[in-house]
Amino acid sequence: MRTCRFELSPAYAHLEEFCKNITQEFAQSNATIHRARNELKTLHVKGESLVVKSFKVPKGVQKWVYSFWKNSKAKTSYLNGLFLQEKGICTPQPIGYVEFYEGKILKESYFIAQEWKYDFTVREPLLEENFPNKEAIFKAFAHLVHTLHTHHITHKDLSPGNVLIRREGLKMCVVDINRMSFSPLSTSQKLANFSKLWAKDGDLKSIISHYATLAGLDPAQAYATALAASHRLKAKINFKKRLRGVKVVD
Repeated sequence: MRTCRFELSPAYAHLEEFCKNITQEFAQSNATIHRARNELKTLHVKGESLVVKSFKVPKGVQKWVYSFWKNSKAKTSYLNGLFLQEKGICTPQPIGYVEFYEGKILKESYFIAQEWKYDFTVREPLLEENFPNKEAIFKAFAHLVHTLHTHHITHKDLSPGNVLIRREGLKMCVVDINRMSFSPLSTSQKLANFSKLWAKDGDLKSIISHYATLAGLDPAQAYATALAASHRLKAKINFKKRLRGVKVVD
């Protein structure tokens, strides 16, 4: 028997029917904005501009883990979004999550957030040598990460595409928030959190310089620690790619 479980923010109670029919609504939309392991689409429902994330159906052991012991990734995203907003950290307005079960086994899960319009992500200034206002962007990004760390929040997938930026005021917004941890970090752990940026050494130096100023760290020592962590991750991932015959970017 197929059952639906969902939770909506009280301000979005008018989306209840949409939640119940989200499988069909999502399938019928061709407005995909990202498709990999999971898929994101924009949908316009009852005057609301939404981004809906459909999570890959868990298989094997994970099927049992997410059915009985852990929150679904959709529910985790919703709860993490509420927590980030509580701490004053920008993330698209979390609206709710929907889960579908067959018997007691989780089969589908969706996270719903309000669409957050942006001009670019951190990826562009990291890739483009002459990107306008690059240093100010790096400074604002360092401030964002420092704010996360001050609240004992670690974004475990702090990759360039997961920080959205509006050009005006360099407002930054964190996305892809289902993989986060909430506990104090050592200095080396904080600096290693920048590794997934896959930044060039010079760009990483600039970002860490701003972060060190905010965190009261020695800039040279902080950069050396962050650089070593960045190089370790690059070497690890590139080694795996070479084994598969995939082209690498150092």
